[in-house]
Amino acid sequence: MPKTILGLDIGRQNIKAVLFTRKGLAGGRILDARILDIHASGGIEAALQKLAEDKQYTEASCRLVLPPADIMFRQVNLPFRDDSRIKKTLPFELEPLIPFSVEDVVADYLKIPHDGLLVAAHTKTAISDWITRVEGTLCKAPVIDVSTASLASQLLADKPQGACGLILDIGATSTAAVFYEEGAMVQIRSLTFGGTHITEALAQDLNTGIPEAEQKKIRADYPAECARVEALCRRFCSELKNTVEYMTLNGSLKKGPDQITLTGGGALFVLLQKELENAFSLTPELPDLLKMKGIETENGVRLQPQIMNAAVAAALRSTSGRKSFNLRQGEFTTQSIGLNLKGQLRWAGVIAGILLILAVANQALDYTLKTHRLNSIKKQIAMIFKKNFPEAGSMVDPVQQLRTKLAENQKAFGFYKGDSETTVLNIVKEISGRITPSLDVTVHTLGFENGVVLMKGEAKNVDDVSAIKTQLMESPYFKEVTMGSTSLTREGGNVNFDLRIEVK
Repeated sequence: MPKTILGLDIGRQNIKAVLFTRKGLAGGRILDARILDIHASGGIEAALQKLAEDKQYTEASCRLVLPPADIMFRQVNLPFRDDSRIKKTLPFELEPLIPFSVEDVVADYLKIPHDGLLVAAHTKTAISDWITRVEGTLCKAPVIDVSTASLASQLLADKPQGACGLILDIGATSTAAVFYEEGAMVQIRSLTFGGTHITEALAQDLNTGIPEAEQKKIRADYPAECARVEALCRRFCSELKNTVEYMTLNGSLKKGPDQITLTGGGALFVLLQKELENAFSLTPELPDLLKMKGIETENGVRLQPQIMNAAVAAALRSTSGRKSFNLRQGEFTTQSIGLNLKGQLRWAGVIAGILLILAVANQALDYTLKTHRLNSIKKQIAMIFKKNFPEAGSMVDPVQQLRTKLAENQKAFGFYKGDSETTVLNIVKEISGRITPSLDVTVHTLGFENGVVLMKGEAKNVDDVSAIKTQLMESPYFKEVTMGSTSLTREGGNVNFDLRIEVK
């Protein structure tokens, strides 16, 4: 089996690689660490090929972590915590929440407090491409994780059980924010703010070029007051506070953060630290994962903790457990190559014992217990069916009925795969301003993703719905407005309606 583990953190601009070997049950040693500029190397494949020129990188077992900006994160609530039932039910809960068919994505989840799940999803095509790139060039990769989640799992392991806070991983072009409560990750968001934006603002303040501003930022050779940089950092903090407030209002968070942890290349920027402290009245922590975990380094190996924390966390990650994600699921699942023969025999004995116990228990179950269990399952199915298809008259074949409903919704509200520069604030303002105040309209749901707005609400009659559609079509922001299904409310006085708005 490979004695070394390769932590491979692939970002938008750089690839960070760490070779790690364990030392006993805890701790270990960093054998090598490298940072490769993707553009200067000639692309991702060329950069991986440079690593492969060193034989020790091809003989390791890789833990690949991807940038969170490429991953879809969703919160899902289910009335049970059993993994087998979660895996069967999760696709039905996830499909309305993502702009892809569940057959085309790979998903994994973490259990969060209060009967919730934090789900990470990525397309099968992308996962297949990453496996081909890494395993075709370097070595086997039994784990494909999310960089910020992998790092957060290591940081949270050393925090108290009731810890509540925020971890910010500041990259070159984006910042990943991990929100955690009761010592568990509850949500991950990606914000458009990074070291590149800071450098550009600093260049304007200092009236110099980008390369020189970057060097001054690295050396901390800049004035204590920089108007444009401070304004940029202040806007970022304001957006972050608004995100926390929104998540608190919708129930994703129970309260604001008690602590803030900064990592990534932009974490050392003093003006950003100051603005965060002013905005949240908290002094940001700057973790050094090597010191926290008691990791040693080979002579001559030097790495900057804030830049390499995610790669180190990936190398420390095990192939098993539920502390972080592993997007090698379903058809991409691979067996762990980190088990020795002795460990395999031990697990074989444990599994044999479990099978024997299950066989005895199965024989002991009587007809009454089985009937009770069946009735319980039927009630749970009925509850899930009613939650997702409340307008159905009766439940006959719940699986087929839900598939039919999902197909109808997908046909009526299919997502447009494109990007829009129009902000959510502009869209909400435009919709609010276009609808005549005299119309008796109540909007229940308003979602925006991948250039498509889905609006569900209640109007006095169908004519009012048509009037809303006509008014929205006059907006310069909207390309197409399509009316979905309409139905009378349960009281019969008003009309429920669905509108699909395609943004230009």
